[in-house]
Amino acid sequence: MLKIDKQILYLYEKLYPGIRESILHFDEAKLPACSRCRSEDTAVVRCGIIGRTIHLCAATTKFKLTPNGGPGRYFCNACKEFFN
Repeated sequence: MLKIDKQILYLYEKLYPGIRESILHFDEAKLPACSRCRSEDTAVVRCGIIGRTIHLCAATTKFKLTPNGGPGRYFCNACKEFFN
């Protein structure tokens, strides 16, 4: 789910050309449900802490950022657990 409005999305695009497409790609992605609690409020896990990825993480709940990779490919926003 998007966490920012269109005005902020426009500002992000000015800072990082092409980021709007990336944000919408993650926001519209069909991700698996959590293997523990079955919640469909899940996110893709990516490693890194740079400006572009920080903005992706701030823009959508379907993108989870970790500094050194996570113990799973996905993250559940409901139970706060990583899973594969």
